[in-house]
Amino acid sequence: MAAARKLESLNENFLTCSICTEGYKDPCTLTCGHTFCKGCLGKFLKTRQDAIRAKSIPCPYCRQMTQAPQPDRPVEEWVNQIKPSFLIQGLLDTLACGGNTDHGLSMTCSDTENRCHPCQDLGDSQSANSYCQDCDVPLCERCVKMHASLPGTSNHVIADLGGAVKVTRPQRCSEHNEVMDFCCRDCNRAICHKCCVTYHRKCDSVVTIQSMMSEMRSVLTHNKGLITQSFGDTYRSLQQHKSQIDAINHNKDKLNSQIRQASQKAMDVIKQKEKELLEELNEMTEKQSGQLRGRIKSGEIDMQMYQQHIEYITQVLKSGSETDMFDIYQMCQCGAIKEATDRDVTFTGNVPDSKLIFVSEIDERKLHKDVKLGRIQQNVCDVMDTQLDKIQSGTFDAMCRPVLHKTVGIKVNGDRKQPDPCDVTVLVVDGEETLVFTDRNSTCLKSFYTKNNKSRHSKLDLASNPSSVTRLRDNQVAVSFWSHNEIVIVRVTPDLVLLSRVTTKKKYKCLTALSPSTLAAGFWDPPCVDILDVSGRVIRSVSRFDSGKSLIDDPGYLCATDRGNILVSDAGSQSVYCITPEGDFVFTYTPTGERRLGGPRGITTTSTGHILVADYLAHKVVLLTAAGEFVRDLLTSQDGLQYPCGLMFCDSKLYVVEYYGDAVKVFNCSIPQGDARKQNILGSRRGEIFMMKI
Repeated sequence: MAAARKLESLNENFLTCSICTEGYKDPCTLTCGHTFCKGCLGKFLKTRQDAIRAKSIPCPYCRQMTQAPQPDRPVEEWVNQIKPSFLIQGLLDTLACGGNTDHGLSMTCSDTENRCHPCQDLGDSQSANSYCQDCDVPLCERCVKMHASLPGTSNHVIADLGGAVKVTRPQRCSEHNEVMDFCCRDCNRAICHKCCVTYHRKCDSVVTIQSMMSEMRSVLTHNKGLITQSFGDTYRSLQQHKSQIDAINHNKDKLNSQIRQASQKAMDVIKQKEKELLEELNEMTEKQSGQLRGRIKSGEIDMQMYQQHIEYITQVLKSGSETDMFDIYQMCQCGAIKEATDRDVTFTGNVPDSKLIFVSEIDERKLHKDVKLGRIQQNVCDVMDTQLDKIQSGTFDAMCRPVLHKTVGIKVNGDRKQPDPCDVTVLVVDGEETLVFTDRNSTCLKSFYTKNNKSRHSKLDLASNPSSVTRLRDNQVAVSFWSHNEIVIVRVTPDLVLLSRVTTKKKYKCLTALSPSTLAAGFWDPPCVDILDVSGRVIRSVSRFDSGKSLIDDPGYLCATDRGNILVSDAGSQSVYCITPEGDFVFTYTPTGERRLGGPRGITTTSTGHILVADYLAHKVVLLTAAGEFVRDLLTSQDGLQYPCGLMFCDSKLYVVEYYGDAVKVFNCSIPQGDARKQNILGSRRGEIFMMKI
């Protein structure tokens, strides 16, 4: 049952055409790596007139084009020119040998391959017990006799078939039904002898496949070794990543425990303060209540005495006894009863009317944001994100007036031409702020930094004019080129060291990193934004928004937002777009009138999520909200700005490079230092209970 389930999963996931959702029939693989039935691919091609005009075969899955090998031939033959997928066909044949499958192969290998081929062609089914080495077909006893009786085949070599020997039918030409035992090296395809005469007579190199066996074995063995090595490297890398994930989860559990301990300590302190205050409250209220209870007891005794006096006087008055009335009269005259009454009045007047109140020393308005248990940070070996947090930690004030903080000269010894910076990024390497930018005129990448209180620089010569640079990791950047099918990865130490070259199918004008392993790249012909992995493989291509609102025209600069979306500065449509990596439309900024963008270039985001766009022709930097709404012109020509292109915001500073400028201008855009440092750190201060006389 388990084997059956595995076979079923293999059929569904790897041996099923995504167009007809059935098993592959005559499978072929396009240059993008996706496989389809030739018949299904031919039907799909007929629906794509744009691809036919481009003389290419589109992939129904990823839309990547595969150039037709012989575009001058009829369109119906383009799909047949694609190499068959021997790997998929081999899997199909192997599964067919193992039993029933979902691909219409219901006979076992012994039932299909060890059958007489001439009889099968006539609709009969006879077991083969011999094999013609010249015709390369299995034969039954009857066909062996007919083979020997015919003049054309009487001299063929007939061999016996052992019970364990299995025969496969040679591949035949779909047009001439002849065995394809030749190979055209110019066209890189297997052909029959009729194709040699009909279509390949002008080709320079047509040889037999048999003569290429040694070369093919050598190439396949070599490629097998390379793939095996890549498999091993990838396996080790995956194991390392899994170990890192285990270490991250272990560290997470450890930090989780530490955070809970810190929280528990804070709660223990608060509980202790609560206990002390409640004990003091109980002590003081008990003291107050004790005084009052004593006075209440004394008053109750006095009331009993007064009650007795009242009852005695009442009885005397009722009795009318002159003697008893005279005795009471004498007690009143001597002041005995009056003293008791006066004493009660004095007692009542001296009772203090007071209450306890609680005076809190905690500001409830700031309690939720100022109480601090601690912070989570990374150690030195994992400095990438902490350094990014560090350089982005400054607070951006959207209403501030930027002040020119400094200028960094970018012309160095050895420059034969005036510097022409295009893009800029900032990293923190070993605690030092490092400025990295592309110089098109000098065909190089430059870095500027300070070490031991001295200004230093590094220069890396490149193969072509660089256009865009983006921070990829903690100390790595990626660089694209105007007219070169390549992306280079450079390590910043802070000196520049070339790590690798990634060959791409397009000449990408601009880049931004979505993650350490994923890039977004802009291309202008046809205009699109591609999502790439670090090997240069196109994961997805976005050219038109799903809503159909706008078409990307000329993406010049890109920037990733903190939400993972992509900001596109489009000089062709004079607009700024925001799209998701899946190609969904978020917003577009296309102002008209006085606010119309003259030439949008560099684009960056601030620590508050605001968007900054360099307007090249208007000599200004425009400030937008995170939703793409206009706020104001942050910098203009009055601030000394001329033809701004690349932008980068870090640590409350805006870095601006200008076309043919010899310096990078750094503007301070932060809240005044005194206001930014106003923090009310909550300590374990004790509330106070005191008596207040009302």
